[in-house]
Amino acid sequence: MLNFEYFYRFPVILFLLVILSLFSFAQENTKTKQFELENGLKVFLYERHSVPLINFAFAVNCGSKDETEKTSGIVHILEHYIMFRGTEFRSGDQLAQDIRENGAYFNAHTSRDLAYFEMTLPSENGDFGLNLQKEILFNLKLTQEELDDEKEVILEEINKIYDDPMRYATALAYQNLFVGHPYQNPVYGNLDSIKKLTVDQVQEFYSRFFVPKNSALVVLGDFDLPEMEKKIRDLYGDLTNENFVEVEFENVLSLSDTIRIEKEMDVNLGYLVIGMLGPDYNSPDQYSIDLLSEILGRGVNPLLYKPLSQRRLYANSLSMSFGAYVYGGAIFINVSIDPKNINTAEKEIIKYLKSVRKESFSKDDFVGESQFYAMDYLENAKNQIKFRAHESQEEGLSVALTLARHLLMKKSSEGSSYLENIDKLTSSDLRKSAGNYLGAGRYVIVSITPPKK
Repeated sequence: MLNFEYFYRFPVILFLLVILSLFSFAQENTKTKQFELENGLKVFLYERHSVPLINFAFAVNCGSKDETEKTSGIVHILEHYIMFRGTEFRSGDQLAQDIRENGAYFNAHTSRDLAYFEMTLPSENGDFGLNLQKEILFNLKLTQEELDDEKEVILEEINKIYDDPMRYATALAYQNLFVGHPYQNPVYGNLDSIKKLTVDQVQEFYSRFFVPKNSALVVLGDFDLPEMEKKIRDLYGDLTNENFVEVEFENVLSLSDTIRIEKEMDVNLGYLVIGMLGPDYNSPDQYSIDLLSEILGRGVNPLLYKPLSQRRLYANSLSMSFGAYVYGGAIFINVSIDPKNINTAEKEIIKYLKSVRKESFSKDDFVGESQFYAMDYLENAKNQIKFRAHESQEEGLSVALTLARHLLMKKSSEGSSYLENIDKLTSSDLRKSAGNYLGAGRYVIVSITPPKK
């Protein structure tokens, strides 16, 4: 499955992946436990009996950032291979049959930082899930024939991106926003590199990164915590880190100037993506950018419509999103609009982005009678975020994925929870972040329009 950042399983998955800093549970809820095996595998257990299901989330610290020009797309290939091909003990068909017979849902995702593998199944089949995760992740059997078959699937997925104007524009924006950094590598991979990948290259990469010290396991659901801890220690404790070498990267550098890319496609609408560098996963600025994204590009009345409506420009769609990664962040505004209005829309949006540092977001920004009539964008956005946070806590797999990501990406366990940080923010905080990130004056602008007649 092609899953990365902007094209994840559902539109707000990035939001879900940062919204639940659930490690505060360990101090408040005796049915959670975080520990690390002697081989370095990070584990978080969360016992919850609301539904008779167990959710497994496994994350590996390897993504497109770890690829080279020759190995571009190798993580995406491995994600597919692990999902659909065999292990040293069972063929791919046998695995698929066993998964179905145990009532399991199984999926995987690729990103710039991490690869994710998830499973949900009835709690009475929890032992099967625990054993299966280990088998498919650490006992992969690679053959050139099956690798070549999987390549064809990946190549077809990539072609679908090139046929989708907004996905293609966003992919171009990512690559140019992170130019000169390993995040520049496309998550889905390079067509030519994928075609040339050999089983030896994939095996070497797999052996180096798919090791316990480079991984995290989260188990959430209907189980007994002490019993589950013992099973994990017994089952995963014998894994080794034979070929592992820890890798660190520099943070993403600021853009030196605006980058503009114009493409023509066989489309009827105009598609515009405006990208800006944002804060990284461990920056306190991520909270204010989340709120700004909610106020400007989501919710009932996104403020980004204001500069367009003032010029009587009507967008077919408009959204703003933010993704925080270990070494940098990305902020995107995506617009589809009548092609003849795309240049004007771009100018008006950028002009507005530079003025957001002066915007009034809260009733507290007004005085006297005008305060009564003012729209409280700040409080509304906080309420929307809180609502989605509490709603997402009912989705066991989303919570498990969040925790797995947090185990590998969070550099410190100190600090307040996500919602506490959101609640502290004021209009002044938003204006400061708007000036630093939205109004910095350097953007990646990608536009896709119909061919000129």
